[in-house]
Amino acid sequence: MRTTLSILLTAAATLSAADIATPGPGPQIPRMAPELAIQMPGKQMLLSQFRGYICAVAFMSTTCPHCQHLAGVLAPIQQEYAPKGVQVLGVVFNPEANTGLRDFSRVYAHDLFPIGMSTDEMVAGFVQHPPGIHYIPMMAFIDAHGVIRAQHLGIDDEKAKFFREDVEVQNIRDELDKIIKEPTVAIKKK
Repeated sequence: MRTTLSILLTAAATLSAADIATPGPGPQIPRMAPELAIQMPGKQMLLSQFRGYICAVAFMSTTCPHCQHLAGVLAPIQQEYAPKGVQVLGVVFNPEANTGLRDFSRVYAHDLFPIGMSTDEMVAGFVQHPPGIHYIPMMAFIDAHGVIRAQHLGIDDEKAKFFREDVEVQNIRDELDKIIKEPTVAIKKK
């Protein structure tokens, strides 16, 4: 018993925080977007209702400063890209979202695009990441046929600077412009 405990403690001590927090291989891209239920005040919205539009889906927390900033960035992008067939959607999934959603939408997104709630499990399945371990904000870019063409997690490391404030707006525009210009990607159903 003492030997087993000693081995476990030694193994745990040799793991760094980065070893524990770093996600495994990324999600499969491109892939068909799974259904996503988004609870809006008074109604439920489904991602599939937006087939025919290019969607930029932001997964956020109402209490996260980076997410609040992202919502503010996405509001003018929605106005600029709507004539090109783009719909921005916000999905909050933190425990306090129910009480903070209306203010979050009004203050940060200026009510310019729909923001609703979902569950941690639904978001984890959508982004193909373990439940409860999220690097927020996260975004998925979906073409008009429901194919996820790009996805970005809010991991703050040298490889993933998508959400860095000095390049965030241009990164989002680049992803949307790429989808607008490129033909749809064919996905084989399994």
